[in-house]
Amino acid sequence: MNFFTGLLWLVLLLVRGVLLWLFVPFAVLAWLTVHWWAQKASVAQAVCWYDQILWAFLILIPFRALRYIDPKAKTVRCLRLSEMRDLKAYKISLINDVA
Repeated sequence: MNFFTGLLWLVLLLVRGVLLWLFVPFAVLAWLTVHWWAQKASVAQAVCWYDQILWAFLILIPFRALRYIDPKAKTVRCLRLSEMRDLKAYKISLINDVA
């Protein structure tokens, strides 16, 4: 990975981090009003779907140059709304479960 590609990924992550402050509350409100009964999705699946839509938008539109430079960015696609129920939600824990 060259310097330009690394810089593009860093800027992409910074922009995504700022936009997630807007998208996560919106995703929770959208889940409360629509997605819990229309798509039968959990709140984690709704947040995950909105996050993946944000990734796809950022890579396909403003950071389009990444698709030509980095092969990891070539496979990005927008998910359909009907795929929300089938998403595997992120699992984050503050304390690791030790068995």
